[in-house]
Amino acid sequence: MGLREPALTSVEDGAAATLLLDPISGSPLVPPVSLPCLSREEAMAEKLRAALSRRVVAIRDFFDVDYAVRRLRFDPLDERIVVLVRAKLGVPGNDAVDVSTVRLDALRKQLTSQLKPVLRNRDFAEFDLERAFGTVSAVAAALRAEPTDPE
Repeated sequence: MGLREPALTSVEDGAAATLLLDPISGSPLVPPVSLPCLSREEAMAEKLRAALSRRVVAIRDFFDVDYAVRRLRFDPLDERIVVLVRAKLGVPGNDAVDVSTVRLDALRKQLTSQLKPVLRNRDFAEFDLERAFGTVSAVAAALRAEPTDPE
């Protein structure tokens, strides 16, 4: 759940569960805890905002977007997502959208030092930074386009 600003979509009920299992029964040591969560759409809009405008670029944002597109059938160019990203970027305090080659070069330097150590080998091998950067760049282009009138 975001604390920096109000949610733009309905808050959903979620559950946080532990990975710790009782060694004898195999059941969780702690029962799940109910908590409010951002909708999937808003969480992904937050991730896109971070990829587009985080002051110090972070490879994890690009990995997460790419993973969601490849594995979770996330469409970052869906009009609802673009509208949410535009609204989130409009909140005071965000840096400007940056999809420059300087930013891409900074991401390339993070591949083996920051991304590889935290991923399974298969997940790292499936990640393509150029594809991920292209996806985020396409969102930047959609943001520059005039918003469509829903009427």
